[in-house]
Amino acid sequence: MAGNAARKTHEKPGGRRDTAEATAPGALLAAWQRELAAADRAARTVARYGSAVRGFLTWFDRQEGRPGALADLTPIALVGYRTALQRTAATGTVNTHLCALRGWCAWLAARGHLATNPAVRLKLVKRTAPDAPTCLDDNAVNALLRAAQRGRHPARDYAIVQLLLQTGLRLGECQALTWQDIAFGEKRGTVTIRAGKGNKARTVPLNGSARAALATYAAPFLGVEPTLRAVAAAWPQRDSPAPGGPLWRSQKGNALSAPAMWRVIHGLVQECARRKLVPAATTPHTLRHTFAHRYLDAHPGDLVGLARLLGHTDLNTTAIYTQLTADELADRLDRLPLNAYE
Repeated sequence: MAGNAARKTHEKPGGRRDTAEATAPGALLAAWQRELAAADRAARTVARYGSAVRGFLTWFDRQEGRPGALADLTPIALVGYRTALQRTAATGTVNTHLCALRGWCAWLAARGHLATNPAVRLKLVKRTAPDAPTCLDDNAVNALLRAAQRGRHPARDYAIVQLLLQTGLRLGECQALTWQDIAFGEKRGTVTIRAGKGNKARTVPLNGSARAALATYAAPFLGVEPTLRAVAAAWPQRDSPAPGGPLWRSQKGNALSAPAMWRVIHGLVQECARRKLVPAATTPHTLRHTFAHRYLDAHPGDLVGLARLLGHTDLNTTAIYTQLTADELADRLDRLPLNAYE
């Protein structure tokens, strides 16, 4: 946009010259950025807002085939720019541009450069509801468990995969477990996460699959047969010092680190992915998503229970699992009667 000479220039001895150049959109944008910087706004924010407004000015010049003026800052022009952005830019980028324009227009109106604020009703773009996180189907789960049993440390790796699948623990939460964090019984058991996300503790029940895998892994450390009864009788109580320490051990007997545990899962995934049994993009967090999906499949609508198990404090976070995955949406469209028309 070019300058707006709507205001006449008046010169007074020693006074400020209000020239067309001084009230040009580009000059006023620079003045606004200086005020933002003086108000201790982050330098990156100031630069980002300046770039966003310049994007609008360039778009308007191209659309109209002429340099624009302040008088061209109208609600219609702003909405037109928003629509154009939505065709090519992500929602976050669109909203950054709109926030910049709203701030600049408010500043122009406050300084008297505009009679009214044209962006006062300019709304941000709403984000579409995200797809539910991808989970593993039964074939993929079984393939991953079989691969764990064929590895160099089959009992340990199998127990890790089962615990992640059967409890929905995060990788870091699983890696940090000690023997005393688990209450192991023949008929039931629990795992206590002492410092989950947000430094919040929670207790998650252990089902039969998780306990059986833990029993096989723990039996050699406890010097007993790998049965639920024997392991339950020998499992150290929370006030017992033995065997104590980290639950998961490396080949050298040291505590298994989080990166090492991640490599265990990644290696199993890659082995299965080469045979197209498991998606190559599967991560330890995919196992958490799989647990969440399976829980809601078995207990539809129980967001409160799932949030408690996952350690979520906001049900909105848990509600993402009530959405359909991209694959589920595609499958539903394939099954529409309309799909018969080719």
